[in-house]
Amino acid sequence: MLQSCLITATLVQSPKTLFVAGFLLMILFFWYFATDLERQKRNIGTLLIVGMCVLCGFAVYPPDKALKGGIDLVGGSSFTLVVDPKKDDAGNPQPLTKEQIGQAIKTIEKRVNAHGNVDMTIAQRGTNQILLQMPGMSPEDSAKTKATLSQVAKLELKEVYSGPETPSTDGRTLAKRVFDGDEAMPGYTAYKESHKREGQEFTDYILLSNRVALTGKDVLSARPEQQGSENLVSITLNSIGGEKMTNLTKNKIPRRDRIAVLLDNEILTAPVLNTVPLGNQFQITGQESLQEARDLSDAMMNPLENPLRFNSSNTITPTLGTAVVKQGVWAGIIGLTITSLFVLIYYRAAGLVALVGLAVNGLMIFGAMALFGFTFTLSGIAGIILSIGMAVDANVLIYERLREEMAAGKTLKNAISIAYDKAFSAILDSNMTSLITAVILLWKGTGTVQGFAITLVIGIVGSMFSAVLVTRVLFRWVIDLNILKKLSFLNLIKATNIDFIGKRKTAAIISLIMFAAAGAGMFIRKDKALGVDFTGGSIITLQLGDQKLEPADIENALKAIHTEKIPSIQEEKSAAAGNSISIRCANADVEQIKEQLKKSFELLRQTKPSLDKDGKENGTAFVYPLSESSVSATMGTEYLLDSCVALVLGLAGIIAYVAFRFEFSFSLGALVALAHDVILSIGVVVLLGKELSTIHVGAILTVAGFSVNDTIVIFDRIRESLRNGAGGNTKDLMNEAVNATLSRTILTAASTVVTVTILSIYGGPALEDFSLMILAGLLIGTYSSVFVATPVVLWWSNRKGGLENEVRKPVEVEVIHPAKG
Repeated sequence: MLQSCLITATLVQSPKTLFVAGFLLMILFFWYFATDLERQKRNIGTLLIVGMCVLCGFAVYPPDKALKGGIDLVGGSSFTLVVDPKKDDAGNPQPLTKEQIGQAIKTIEKRVNAHGNVDMTIAQRGTNQILLQMPGMSPEDSAKTKATLSQVAKLELKEVYSGPETPSTDGRTLAKRVFDGDEAMPGYTAYKESHKREGQEFTDYILLSNRVALTGKDVLSARPEQQGSENLVSITLNSIGGEKMTNLTKNKIPRRDRIAVLLDNEILTAPVLNTVPLGNQFQITGQESLQEARDLSDAMMNPLENPLRFNSSNTITPTLGTAVVKQGVWAGIIGLTITSLFVLIYYRAAGLVALVGLAVNGLMIFGAMALFGFTFTLSGIAGIILSIGMAVDANVLIYERLREEMAAGKTLKNAISIAYDKAFSAILDSNMTSLITAVILLWKGTGTVQGFAITLVIGIVGSMFSAVLVTRVLFRWVIDLNILKKLSFLNLIKATNIDFIGKRKTAAIISLIMFAAAGAGMFIRKDKALGVDFTGGSIITLQLGDQKLEPADIENALKAIHTEKIPSIQEEKSAAAGNSISIRCANADVEQIKEQLKKSFELLRQTKPSLDKDGKENGTAFVYPLSESSVSATMGTEYLLDSCVALVLGLAGIIAYVAFRFEFSFSLGALVALAHDVILSIGVVVLLGKELSTIHVGAILTVAGFSVNDTIVIFDRIRESLRNGAGGNTKDLMNEAVNATLSRTILTAASTVVTVTILSIYGGPALEDFSLMILAGLLIGTYSSVFVATPVVLWWSNRKGGLENEVRKPVEVEVIHPAKG
């Protein structure tokens, strides 16, 4: 049984099966929304849900193999590479520059994480080394990565000698004689070329010009393609590279002359020129397989100018620690269980329907992550928390609308239909704003930001599917089968008539005070508010051989001293060097950490005779020395710049969408509230004496998502009142909207706060910092959606003569009403 499930899971994850299954599900999806027949809608929706669950279920089986954890959760492999300096014409090495190291880091990241689906950490170590850490890898994956890293070096294109051949009595070609050292060819060097023809290996010798015609920095893109039975690589050069290629090939003879592509001074391919001259776009044909074409394209996407040497590889423990990960998992399970019980108790039978929808949503998230090979990271978990929170929010929106319709005397069937229709616009707009941000972050972001964006995109699609389609189909079944004749909900939050907008001046003063406090905290603490992830520092390495120290014991020992930055401890294992411990810390903390370690652990105080170069004893040395080296920030200036650009573009996308669906005053309100929430959430962390690190990036993005989602719900109610021609002035209309959505605001915030609070209390130190920021952001975001976003809309609209005078008719979303059938 187990074996058959494994075989089925493997088949499901094959590209062809995935394509066919996806195509069939897409047909069902469009058919569902195209039909007007209620019974047909129910049956098609059922097939769609079952098909989606089956596909995702097999995709995650077995979970220990299908689901990949990030390096912060499961540990992985650590690779160290050395960047060699370039040499001048005389063969003398040139000093390495920061730009060359930075370029090498970008190239490595592009090669090992081209699609952004792998969690990885990369940083400069010392003056000429690069430290790369990748999540849990099998020995095969580790060996493959080693091979890839070893190849990430200098790419060159050279002219192949095509002149006359001097006759040889022993049958050797000119190139072979030069290669053997029996002859010399000025301006050319002989190379051995190994290649395949019809599956057989052949070796030839060719002469290549010593002059480099093009380098990797001239290659703009290289894509593997398959045209019929032919495998090829399509090359695009930049403008300078295109000009070089034209000059190189314009006087060549087609179908005779050749050019060679070299990586690390080894020939990758030496194709014949079919047409001349070549420009900035051309194709390299004749690859034996599509995989061979992929390998060639990967090698050519390499603008590196300095050669790289593979130095070492180690197995490392999770950056958050195994205990922290277990604590976090259990805290998350407890939090989600409490949230589920709350939904079930508060909404009763309808709550059970919502829980089925949430279960399908969760299965879709894990299934998609498994199918596309994405890794789960802490920032990714932040995306899941946000998407599940939005899924709960969608159900709360629908059920609170359902409560209103039932209170108005509608039948259950009509009340459900109208509730889904009315809630749809708010669900669509809140999810679309988050989706726009997530897609832009996925496009422009890197590392931690991409991990968050990946899970958020999948989660948003899943939450929309579960809230709008899954629960709707379930309600159709229970009503058609006469299982459900009436619904009853708890009503702990009664209807209110509070003048929220009238308190906007008081709220503005409170916000200004909070801004002043946050600003003062940031000004006073300055760099002390930033962790080593942002500032860089040093790595202290303890080479222990077959001895062992527990990271938790080291962490406890370091608590006794006051450090400038919170140190990060990681255990490593190497087949050659044995056990070791790496401690990432601030430069100013190195000496006191080393002294504290020697003081705390007798093992580190052991000494042995020290020998000079002649083998004579000249003192003592530590048996297990503490070495140190500088390390760059894992979130360097370029990373932060890329992330900021992604965030700004995301905000621009939100403004554009809200302005399109509502009007500009609403987009301005959303933007001000978003900036308010993010800045104050960071301020809370700083004021509490915490350090900002990579772990907070996902938390900030989560806060931004909740902020926009909360604000859009209130805006949607205001828009509905305007659309229905509600009377009264703008202020009263806004107060009605805030009061009408108050129960939803409190219920959604409360359910998410419970989960995050438990994560904060029981999730361990790392998750405590992560949860603390989200918790602060949730409370601040709930406050700002009422007291910041809406008053800003009122202020701007009053400048323009009132909302009723300037609001445009929104783009209508066509909703298919039930019909008999």
